[in-house]
Amino acid sequence: MTMSKLTPIILAIIMMASTSLAALDWAELEDRNMVEADGRAGPDASVTDILSPRATTTDTVTGEKLHTLRAGEDVHFEMFIENVGDTSIDEMGVTLTVYLSENGARGNIAKDLAGNDLSWVNGDVVCDDANVCPWSSLASSELLDYGRYTMAYQGAPVTWVPETGDYLIVVEANAIGDTEPGNDENEIPVSVVDWTDIIVDLSWDTGKEIEGGAGDKAFTLKVTTGGSSEWSARNVTLELDIQGTLSSATSSTGDDILGKTIVTDLGTSTMSEVFRHQTDENNVSNASRFVIDFEDEYEFFGSVSPDTSGGSGDYSIEVNLISYTLYGQLPDCEETVDDRSSENGTSVTYIHFCEVEQSQDDVAATSEDMIEGKVQTFHDIGITGLVINQGYVLDEDGLPTGQPSMPGINDGPLNPAWSSIQATVMHRGSDIQVLYDWKVTFTVENTVTGATVTEDADNCTFGFGEIYEHKLLGDDMAQGTAFEMGQACMWFEFAPGVYNITATVSMVGGTVSDMSARNNDADMYGISALNNRPSVSMTVEQDANSIIAGPDGLITLVADAFDADDDAGLSLSYEWTHPAMETQLNSTILIPSDCNGVGPEFSTCNLIALTSEWAGVNTYTVRVSDEYGSYAQDFTNIFVWNQIVVSAETDSGIGLTYDLTYDGSSFGIDTWEDSSASYTQDLTDFGYAGEYNSVAVIDYSPTTTYMPEDVYSQTVSMTYDASTLAPTSVFWISNGNWAQLDATITTTATDGSIDIDLSSLGQVMPQGEIVLMGGELQIIEKPDARVVDLVAIASAGGTITASWGYEGTTVPGVDYLEMEICPSNGDCTTTNVDINTVADSLDGQTQTEHGVTYTYTLKVCNVADCQDGNATASATADSQVDGDATATQMTVANAASGNSWTVSWTVSGDASDVEGWKVCWQRGSWMAGDAMPSTCEDAGTASSVSISNSGQPSGTYYFAAIPYDDKGNQGWSAPGTDIQLVGGAIADPCEDATYKADNPDECTTVGTSDDSSDGEVPTWTWGVIIGLVVVAFVVGAFILSRGGDADDGKDWDY
Repeated sequence: MTMSKLTPIILAIIMMASTSLAALDWAELEDRNMVEADGRAGPDASVTDILSPRATTTDTVTGEKLHTLRAGEDVHFEMFIENVGDTSIDEMGVTLTVYLSENGARGNIAKDLAGNDLSWVNGDVVCDDANVCPWSSLASSELLDYGRYTMAYQGAPVTWVPETGDYLIVVEANAIGDTEPGNDENEIPVSVVDWTDIIVDLSWDTGKEIEGGAGDKAFTLKVTTGGSSEWSARNVTLELDIQGTLSSATSSTGDDILGKTIVTDLGTSTMSEVFRHQTDENNVSNASRFVIDFEDEYEFFGSVSPDTSGGSGDYSIEVNLISYTLYGQLPDCEETVDDRSSENGTSVTYIHFCEVEQSQDDVAATSEDMIEGKVQTFHDIGITGLVINQGYVLDEDGLPTGQPSMPGINDGPLNPAWSSIQATVMHRGSDIQVLYDWKVTFTVENTVTGATVTEDADNCTFGFGEIYEHKLLGDDMAQGTAFEMGQACMWFEFAPGVYNITATVSMVGGTVSDMSARNNDADMYGISALNNRPSVSMTVEQDANSIIAGPDGLITLVADAFDADDDAGLSLSYEWTHPAMETQLNSTILIPSDCNGVGPEFSTCNLIALTSEWAGVNTYTVRVSDEYGSYAQDFTNIFVWNQIVVSAETDSGIGLTYDLTYDGSSFGIDTWEDSSASYTQDLTDFGYAGEYNSVAVIDYSPTTTYMPEDVYSQTVSMTYDASTLAPTSVFWISNGNWAQLDATITTTATDGSIDIDLSSLGQVMPQGEIVLMGGELQIIEKPDARVVDLVAIASAGGTITASWGYEGTTVPGVDYLEMEICPSNGDCTTTNVDINTVADSLDGQTQTEHGVTYTYTLKVCNVADCQDGNATASATADSQVDGDATATQMTVANAASGNSWTVSWTVSGDASDVEGWKVCWQRGSWMAGDAMPSTCEDAGTASSVSISNSGQPSGTYYFAAIPYDDKGNQGWSAPGTDIQLVGGAIADPCEDATYKADNPDECTTVGTSDDSSDGEVPTWTWGVIIGLVVVAFVVGAFILSRGGDADDGKDWDY
């Protein structure tokens, strides 16, 4: 296109674009801001506060961190979550994540010691499935779990065992339909620190909480070291304060310890390092110290004698930590000395290893203890244990029996099943010989439904351990009516939910009352019972496509069901659906399956596909439900073959019985009648010599013709009067096409029968004539001739030719040649060709593939059989030069004679398939996709050749050396070298008519265009531009004027 034509078009396009933009109202492109009033009402979960653990803060005066967590101690998480929206929350989950704190910002998610992320997602806090979620909804303004929700995962509270460091705890509520995500998350910082602990524990040797009565009362003081990491305490010093109504107090060594006594020498005496210089390894001091290593225990023994000379009284033993010594490279070991080697008088600071006395440890609560006693008798019983036992076997009535397989459970989740709640009670009074009658009151509250069950018990015949019958608590001097410890149990069937369980022991009858209430109760709060949904998988014992409708059509369905809450499956209910179940129009089942029932014996369903109602593909299902209504179901589609036997008889007495097993709903015989037709037929194609005459012809048609894929099996039998008919073969005819039926003919004196095998046909025998042919059959023998001298030869271009001859006598019209061709990389093809054929070829372009071997197998056949022995021959298609041989470093030079060129090259690559080389050349170059020049010089196996240039026109000549193989295949190459021929026979080759015809592009005349090249715009272009401008402004004005109102009243039709 010339510049004179292009310029006006470009100008027109620019004008159209600019005027179109003028029609836009740019105000329409501005964003519309949403205001808060545009929001919709709905639920709004708010994580208002994280109650536990408390956030770590820093004292602004001392810089001390407050509310830190101790490394290695279990941490549970409690939070305040509420619905501040104005509609209920129907589905909500809670996510808890512990992050590493990086200068107060969230870092990576923290990990536990096993490398697991400290992140838990409980998606089942609120939902409509009571078997899964503790709460079905959270109403507007309602608090989750009364404002103190404990984060749980898989039914158990989340527990974190922290390591030292700084963390951020993030809690997020995920409520469906939440209208304000800004309050869904809360975050607090916590710091975890190392800690040390001196643990003191006082106890009466009798195990009582409060001693009583007369006589010496032995006690034991245990001292243990604890903490987050291994350390040793030195020279632990305690103050023992023994006060009250006592006559004496002595240690195990006989020392008087009544009143206040400083107790030292606790631990093992050992020679210990007490100082080490930071840099001077020779500056070390050792001394004897009493050491208690990490988690070691040291015991101090003593006894007190109550003063019984007066009235009643109290006494106590109290111990407090006074001090202990730490050894290490501690801040208190810092020493600053003058550096005498420095001319400037500088100083050096060392932090040595030294001992530092501590007056308190990091856990003050364990640094003191106290035990008490009374001169008068102290009356007390208490609960020492509360557990749940599960895993009972159910009897035939569905009630638990035997010993529990899962005893001693004290946290969730529980299985929803029959369980026993077992409490252990004990005599805790000061005088074991004072006997107490007792009972335990159990209270079980379902916090989801609000239902509460209360029951008293004083024996335990079905709990874990030996059967316990009620006895008094105490020691009756071997009379058998009392024992120091007792058991109480109650049965309870847990349903899915969250429970609070309390056991309270109380004295029954008697004249005394319990003097200590603090050990009378034991409880479990927030323990969950989660129902496990059953699972089921259904299988069919019969093989696919093997079931036939009828008395033998057995179908065995097996449901493999499992319920984690019922290992034996005694409570699982099975509901089966299958054909032959009476239904109403709306498919409501009227008569349930006989296979339905409860228990494992109903997991197998045996059915008989008796009628055609079962035939075809039907869906069989099983639904397995547990006692809480949770269910699982499975289904399978089963195919059943239909079966029918139909009969017919012609007026002449020829009978037909058709036994069909098929995929369908109906089958019958429409036509089975004698035909007036008769036939004389040459049966040579069927292997019988000569012509034969029909003895009976029957018109036949079925109601339906089923294809092979719809037929499982079929048998056809015919009967006739053997005294009047003598058939020797049976044929089926349709539209003049004859097919012999595989028939077995059996005769007696008067009765004849024909059994026809249709297995090779596959489909139902289609409509046609059934012809009974008579006469003695003359069977054609197999051929006498055979193939000889078969050869296969590969030639250039991948072509393969084969040739052969015959030995023996061939019978044209009867014999034929069976030709099988098998490629080494694919499937064989077989064709029957004329017996006179003696050659064949495979085209290299369309029928062969380079490198593939093709095998011919030939044999002479006729309708009877094929000649014994096969003739075979093979050849490998060769359409290219193998390997990667190329000519490199090509050169061309004028020969000394001046009338020729010498072309030379170096052979590179694999040349094992190369038979020789050709140099092809022409005036002018060529490229990929072009044919090689037709002018070539054969160099044989040499790597140079001389080419005459006599009579050639002037110009640049290009040369390429290509390999060829023994079949004549040759390669392709771009030019490898070129040379300029000057003063040739023709000065301008385009003057030669033949050359000009072969090279039209090279000989085209250039630069003769008459188009204007001054780039001026034609006059007509300005009229077009002005018209486009006018149209654009009219259209723009029309768009901006539609509606006539403000923006909201216009109809914009962009």
